[in-house]
This record gives sequence, C-alpha cells and structure tokens, in this order.
Amino acid sequence: MIRRIAPLAGFLLLSGCTWIDQEGFNAGMSAPSPAVALVNLEVLSVINTKKTLTDHVATWVTGKDCSTIRAQREGAWCTEWPGPPPPQQQVYCYASLARPSCYAQPYNEGNDRLIGFVPAPTPLRR
Repeated sequence: MIRRIAPLAGFLLLSGCTWIDQEGFNAGMSAPSPAVALVNLEVLSVINTKKTLTDHVATWVTGKDCSTIRAQREGAWCTEWPGPPPPQQQVYCYASLARPSCYAQPYNEGNDRLIGFVPAPTPLRR
C-alpha cells in the first residue's frame, strides 16, 4: 500500500515548487488555482499515458487496465492486462541464392549449409 501512495505523495509535494503558466515556468509567490493545477495534471496524464486521472484510480482499484480513450474507440473501459507474449519458435536458416531460407525444422536436403540457428528459449521456473 505504501509503495503506491509514496510516489503520489512525493509528486504532489514537488508539484508545489513551480508551475507552468503562459510565460513559461513560474516560481513566483502566487500559486495557480487548484482547478488550473488539476487541469494541467489531467492534460499531462492523457498526453503521457493515454489515461485520465480517474482511469488511473480505477486501474489501481480494480487491477484491470482502464482507459477512457480506449472506451471511446473500442467500447470497453476496463480490460484485462495482456498476457505474456508467446515463446519464440526454433528457426533454422540455410544459405540460398538470394536471401537465407529459414525453417522451423532442420532441412536436410541436398547441399544446404546451415548459417544460423535460434533455439527455443528454455522455460523459467516459477
């Protein structure tokens, strides 16, 4: 729990040091209104993560990937996180006239010369 709150608290504490207004970075005495600061955070969040602040809270609470931008495009607000990519297949590459020819199994016909081999990854223990 503290691992999730500490970065947010640090960000909020540091965000009071300076802000961006029409002239650029401003470290003067007058702080922007909370509404302006919230709009700035919302815009920065959408630009960098394609999620609104509400989406980040919903993702944190549900454990799913929630995005309003995706909901507008695809119709699904919260989806499951994508699984790990499938493992790489074994590849055997042989010299040919133009480009190398690659196969999933060894090709033992004629005078073919093996020029590359990518073994399948060994499974990791969990």
